[in-house]
Parts: sequence; C-alpha cells; structure tokens
Amino acid sequence: MMRRRLIICTGALGLLLGGCAGWPSADADLYDRLSENDVTLAARTLQSALELTPDGATRRWTNQETGHSGAITPIRTYLTEGGHFCREYREELRLGERSGRFHHSACRGEDARWVWL
Repeated sequence: MMRRRLIICTGALGLLLGGCAGWPSADADLYDRLSENDVTLAARTLQSALELTPDGATRRWTNQETGHSGAITPIRTYLTEGGHFCREYREELRLGERSGRFHHSACRGEDARWVWL
C-alpha cells in the first residue's frame, strides 16, 4: 500500500502542502488489491481527469488483465490562498464483486502533476 500511495503522492507540492494524508483503513483493502497495472491505469486516469475533465464529468479505466475498473469524477475546482489549483473528486473502484466509492482532493503542482492529498 505504501508504494502505491507514493506513486500518487510524489512531487514538490506534497512537500509544500505537508505531505499526503494517510489512507483511511476502509479504503486500504480495495487499494491493496490493485495490481501494478491497475495502479498505472488509475494514476493515468487521475492525472488526465483532473487536468482535462470538467466538474461533473467522468473518466473511466478498465484493466483487461484483471477485470478491475475505476472512475474519476471531478466534483469541485478551487484556488487555494497560496495560489494552487485544487480539485475535490470522487473515485470509484470495482474489483470483481467488491466496489467502493471514495472522496479525495488533489492539488496541481508547479510541474503540472496532480498530487493526491
């Protein structure tokens, strides 16, 4: 889990904002079951959804190897007092019969990468 968290939580913005928050334990089980390819697809979808997708629209990913899938829906975009663009978003994961819906936030770093908070 820590490795997957670091994939999404890297970058100067994470340091600027005090790092990434810990994952709630209810989320951890689904996140721990993601394969390396799932994580890659989810991270790419997260970056493109937060960069290009308007609030309320959804971007989806599916891993043909595992059958796992997910979706990212930006909910709200805002500018922090420090001048950073941030977005609240909903993440949906489906791993076989198990699924979950989670709310997260991310902010855009100077390198144009979105960092999960």
